[in-house]
Amino acid sequence: MYSGPALDSPLMIRLLIWLLSQPLLWAGLGVTLGPYFFWQGFRLLQRKRLILDTPRSTVRAAALGAVELSGRAVGPYTLVAPLSGVDCFYYRLVIESNPQGDLRKKCQEVCTPLFLDDGTGTVMIYPHDAELLLPPSSGRSEYGKAALALTRYSQGTPEFAQEYCIKPGDTIFVMGTLQENPWAKKNPVAECSELSRIGPGFVGRAEADLLRREAYPCLDPTVPAGADLPSLHEFDFHPPVILMGGERPLVISTDSQRELAAKLNLKSILYIWGGPVAALWGLWEILDRAGLL
Repeated sequence: MYSGPALDSPLMIRLLIWLLSQPLLWAGLGVTLGPYFFWQGFRLLQRKRLILDTPRSTVRAAALGAVELSGRAVGPYTLVAPLSGVDCFYYRLVIESNPQGDLRKKCQEVCTPLFLDDGTGTVMIYPHDAELLLPPSSGRSEYGKAALALTRYSQGTPEFAQEYCIKPGDTIFVMGTLQENPWAKKNPVAECSELSRIGPGFVGRAEADLLRREAYPCLDPTVPAGADLPSLHEFDFHPPVILMGGERPLVISTDSQRELAAKLNLKSILYIWGGPVAALWGLWEILDRAGLL
């Protein structure tokens, strides 16, 4: 367990309240963070323009290169997310741990073969290192009942973890690069057993089954664990093309293109105008208290 000062002690609480009541603290934050928010606002504006300028397409009509697609997340079988316990095709677990007294982050990503279906066809997505604009499916502190599960993914004592999932049937908006699949042919060496990863690193059926049984030890070992999904599709694990990050980042969102662009526009306006205002106010407060005004 964490051996530092208890955050709920009366002394720490009084110290925190005193710090938050100091105008110079907020002035310093305004001077230091204001320029960053101003710069970040232009980055968000650039991202909004990139989304609006990228051609929207259907799966059937998509050409190689930058593309935007919307549809349902589908796949042949599922995983069990470690914190929420929901069935999903993909999860990302972001863990903050304190192994040596300094806070560190670790990201754990696991994915089964993931496809997007927009009614005209399906395309495989490789979501590794994607920019996820998804609501968290779960978040737990070290004092929650997920502490034991988190120790599997982090060294030292887990402090906090947040989980993001793509579940069967989720409507997602994806912007990335449609390109020729480097794993279009099965590698007989890398995929030599039932527990081998598929293509770029997708979890196979046997490994998904083992992970499910690990999450639910009460499952009967003599029957299938229930990871397979009924589907009308015949999924190709080595398709000729794949949607992933390339010259531009892969973005996966539960918002539509219009909703995502509207949110980015609002944030960019707040940052571009709010950053300089905060910096100027902070500078004025510091100079005024120093007697230079």
